[in-house]
Amino acid sequence: MKKIESGIDVLRTTRRSVALLVVAAMLGLLASSAVRADDSVGSVTQVSGSAQIQRGGATLPAQQGTPVKIHDTVTTQPDGSMTLGFGDGSSIALSSNTSIAIENTVAVNGQMVPSRVTLISGDIHAIVPDKAGQPHSIEVNTPNSKVTGPSPNQ
Repeated sequence: MKKIESGIDVLRTTRRSVALLVVAAMLGLLASSAVRADDSVGSVTQVSGSAQIQRGGATLPAQQGTPVKIHDTVTTQPDGSMTLGFGDGSSIALSSNTSIAIENTVAVNGQMVPSRVTLISGDIHAIVPDKAGQPHSIEVNTPNSKVTGPSPNQ
């Protein structure tokens, strides 16, 4: 025999269902923003003078500890310089009037690090360790480039 529900019982059940759906949606949004909050590929390790990070149409002041994410454009002003550090031990130092874009990433030992950085203008000095941990120095400016370090065949 079927039990007939009163209008009040149906209303309570509907409200409970809607409340559960709202809570589930909110938890999903919180979880996805927690994932987005931890999608950095590195951070600002040193900054002097004025520097900014362009991210999704917003301009953020670059300060020590500011995360750097994929698709960010990092720029120093005429009085500025900055160093970015990455989880694999590599770093990029930007001199004054320099702008770079973090184009792509790759996983290294479980951490996302930049795999493609575009020099838009200015000068950078990168230190990149090889598989054995030996540092390679890469100096690039808009018209010239120079790579130094131990031979990869050693």
